Amino acid sequence: MTRISRLLRTAMLTLTGLCASASGAQQGAVPSAPSPLARAPIVAEPVLGRLRVFDNWAVACDNRLSCSAVSLNPEGMETPNRMLLLIQRGGGPAGAASLRVLLADQLRDRVELVIDGKRRARQKVNGDTIAFGGETALDLVRAMGSSYVFELRNRKRQVIGTPSLQGLPAALRYMDEQQGRIGSQAALAAIGDGPADMARPLPPEPALPETIPMLADGTPPVLTDQEQAATRRLAQCESGLESSQAPEIHALDATHALLLLPCDAGAYNLSAVPLVATGAPGNRQIGFAPFDHLPGFTGDASAPPLIMNARWNPTRGELSSFAKGRGLGDCGTAETYRWDGARFRLTEARSMPVCRGAWEWPVLFSLNAQEATGQP
Repeated sequence: MTRISRLLRTAMLTLTGLCASASGAQQGAVPSAPSPLARAPIVAEPVLGRLRVFDNWAVACDNRLSCSAVSLNPEGMETPNRMLLLIQRGGGPAGAASLRVLLADQLRDRVELVIDGKRRARQKVNGDTIAFGGETALDLVRAMGSSYVFELRNRKRQVIGTPSLQGLPAALRYMDEQQGRIGSQAALAAIGDGPADMARPLPPEPALPETIPMLADGTPPVLTDQEQAATRRLAQCESGLESSQAPEIHALDATHALLLLPCDAGAYNLSAVPLVATGAPGNRQIGFAPFDHLPGFTGDASAPPLIMNARWNPTRGELSSFAKGRGLGDCGTAETYRWDGARFRLTEARSMPVCRGAWEWPVLFSLNAQEATGQP
């Protein structure tokens, strides 16, 4: 069994146990001479929300008290899911609810949302998403939470899909509890006589870097043979893949370069060890890329960090990891980081611990409130 296979198996078992994510200890550089990255100021590790599964629904609330719940295939159902229901609500007294019906295929039609045989909404669709907000979304979500059958029908009243509602009442109550809306007139499930704006106050905004350095222009730096050899020694890969492939190199700023060294390959995951090089050509210091929260499939915090199916966005200075639990991509972990001049800072984390057809995963951590809540 390769290292990536062992890590995937261990990580999925951890996720299935409903842990939010693997704990990430700070990684420092490990060349013989201390790297400047090792002396970067300490930044508090992001605190991720916890994901819960209630029957056929998965729900999580992130660091900003924004919550999302997504429908799952019933256990044992092997047919690919063609439709998801996604319910989101922002935290705080003003947090609004939204409902989205996500389709696996494009659709051009007029559709009806039918709950327990009663038509609750009608809308034209031209795409793969049907979205509701405001009071309409709140009414629909409440109706779904107190009913048994949801159907999406086309203009001929043929059923397009019928996601399960089993577990939704518990998921909605969990959202109310986490957001402090139990007993509020505006609650999703635990409705009472309390004020509509009754809710837990929003937590303090996560600390952001004061500035994000501009990325260097021009071609990426080229490593010498000695530097490439040092990179491979640091990576500690077991498959031998790193010996046959050169690292992918990206300029981070005027003094730092990101190295992504392919380490192992499976059927649907390619792992890379992320490193950062500093200094002048021929005399560079190379160490593990520092993160304020390690990618979810890294494994032991003492091991080299691993990025799965890495993507680098030079315009935004962002590095993404997307680890699939299986080929369908309906389970695993996903993280996005932004370079702040000293380390990679987590900007979003998503997770899905069970492989049951959900291609949209709840957010566990976000620095962007609009992305976390799905609000326009």
